Amino acid sequence: MTLEIQNITKSFGRGQAETQVLKGIDFNVDNGEFVILKGASGSGKTTLLTILGGLLTANDGQILYNNAPLFSAQSKPAALRLTEIGFIFQSAHLVPYLKVQDQLITIGVEAGMTKKEARTKAEMLLNRIGLNHRLDVFPHMLSGGEKQRVAIMRAFMNNPKIILADEPTASLDAARATEVVEMFKKQVKDEQMIAIMITHDNRLLEYADRIIELEDGKIVQQ
Repeated sequence: MTLEIQNITKSFGRGQAETQVLKGIDFNVDNGEFVILKGASGSGKTTLLTILGGLLTANDGQILYNNAPLFSAQSKPAALRLTEIGFIFQSAHLVPYLKVQDQLITIGVEAGMTKKEARTKAEMLLNRIGLNHRLDVFPHMLSGGEKQRVAIMRAFMNNPKIILADEPTASLDAARATEVVEMFKKQVKDEQMIAIMITHDNRLLEYADRIIELEDGKIVQQ
């Protein structure tokens, strides 16, 4: 199965104030493939990722998954994000009144797991990323890096087919960032997901199956 991005364009504003951010983006990503988007600030990376996640609508073009529109008149982006898409933001956006494991359990239950199944999976994921000793603490007791690691594991909780990540390691030190991306890539391979990640950290580029570089709203190299 393949994610196909076809001639995606996006502009903001109107008339003389219109700014074209994406200018015909085309590429495919196969199951099990880990793609990194790179480019200078303002090149259109985050806009593209938010369109792929259904958080923003393109002006033109289409997104196909398994030869069918990923978003259609019948589908609800919010429902797709719960069942098909995992989105990791640059900020963790944890729920302040939920303990660490409950951040993940809530997603699992909403996606259709029993609470027991969700708890088992949450503990497994958090153990994998070195947070098994922080299961029962609230977000305000975590470091910035710990919060982001929880957010990364939360995105894997619903067994998504597509993982989208916007600078997920920005708040992590070099050693932890490398560890997280290694785990990220292994999870993508093992579960045959499609993964697209934005990063400015050149040390992480070696983990990508493919690097797509954007400049001024266009793909200039892949």
